Amino acid sequence: MSSFTEFSAPLSTQFDGEASKVLGKDYWRVTKDFRYYIRSKEGGEWVYVPAGYLTDGASVPRLFWSLLPPWGAYGQAAVVHDVVCEYLSITVNGVPRSITRKVCDEILFEAMAVLNVPAYKRRIIELGVNSFRRWSGVQRPSSTPKKRALEANWSG
Repeated sequence: MSSFTEFSAPLSTQFDGEASKVLGKDYWRVTKDFRYYIRSKEGGEWVYVPAGYLTDGASVPRLFWSLLPPWGAYGQAAVVHDVVCEYLSITVNGVPRSITRKVCDEILFEAMAVLNVPAYKRRIIELGVNSFRRWSGVQRPSSTPKKRALEANWSG
């Protein structure tokens, strides 16, 4: 059983066919908002994931889905990672704070440990994420206007 000691609620999502069609790949919608508390609940740092947020789960190339599918024990950590990659921001004592892509990835690795993802899977995901960050040079927020409009128009 997963531990949610650093999450305010379990992950709740549903497949969104309309958003998937518009955005050109499979997306799930978060149906219940939650927070991920970074390091500890008392530390004052968190990531907020709102209901209505669209996520593709873990962005694993299809070739590797038999080893690491888009959804698994790491699913909620992947959603948190999607949010911080998209906005490159966390909340610290109630105030937004910009973060780097490297810090964003470190939050993913921490969240996977909180969810008791086996060490070998965490390591495989860590190698993939770190390689992508270095290879792609992505350092800016990744949101698109189309995706944001679909999230804003959700009436869950």
